[in-house]
Amino acid sequence: MLKSRPGLAIALALIAIASSAAAGAQEIPRKQQFVADLQTALRANDKNWLAGHMHYPVRFYGQRTMLIRNKAWLVKNYALVIGAKLRAAVLAQDPGNVFENWQGLMVGEGRFNIWLRNAGDGLDEHYEIITINDSE
Repeated sequence: MLKSRPGLAIALALIAIASSAAAGAQEIPRKQQFVADLQTALRANDKNWLAGHMHYPVRFYGQRTMLIRNKAWLVKNYALVIGAKLRAAVLAQDPGNVFENWQGLMVGEGRFNIWLRNAGDGLDEHYEIITINDSE
């Protein structure tokens, strides 16, 4: 006759919960993950992450309208491009509730937002920043 092992049952239950959580984490849509990653980069003022996720040239509408043509320019002029109100609007965005239309995804609100577009094809879904709006 087999004896009941409560410790083994608890361990198996914890493994099942951990496996379920890991599977759930993998099911986050890539667009939501990109928005969360964008927010993480803005919180850390990670200029290089931002520069590496642009679809150049990127349109910038701020005090002046301009094209951001390359990574080096963006890294050097990060403070000009990412203002306090833009940063706050993007950080306040719920990654699971982003406005989306034929042009792409808008992260932020009103005049303070960053537009993204899926730059992949087929199964290679990946997002890039196409426009930044930081206008008063």
